[in-house]
Amino acid sequence: MPQILPVITAVAGVAGTLASVSQQRKAAKLQQEQQTLATRRSRRQAIRQAQLQRAQATATAQGQGSLGSSGAIGGIGSLGSQLGGQLGFSSQMSGLSREISSATSKASTFEAIGQLGFTGFNALGGLSSLQPNQAATPEAAISYGPPRRPNNKPAG
Repeated sequence: MPQILPVITAVAGVAGTLASVSQQRKAAKLQQEQQTLATRRSRRQAIRQAQLQRAQATATAQGQGSLGSSGAIGGIGSLGSQLGGQLGFSSQMSGLSREISSATSKASTFEAIGQLGFTGFNALGGLSSLQPNQAATPEAAISYGPPRRPNNKPAG
């Protein structure tokens, strides 16, 4: 009966580790989905804000009678450039978040593999299984030729 306990604990450790890895992957996937939704919302908000600024700049320039001037055209064009910069930054941040999630997930997987290895190692006896057999002597482990007779006389 005592021999079955290490097996049961090793199986429980493996099952727990596998369940942990599964949940970590699920969490990483949900985190990526959350980041994607936040990025989309941020982009829409930036586009709305740029459209409002463009409309205000156009209305102001038209009210002043300078709608076709180079200053008004440059200012309105600048708003589009700023929007492009904001969207590019948003895309970079989203990509980095995905890479971070992926690396975290891989790290968790490798950690779980390591834990499985240690669980198996401990189930097989741990460090005590690596120690040499106490019954063996150094002389028995090393053979330099045919066995000697106790009185060192040749057989004959």
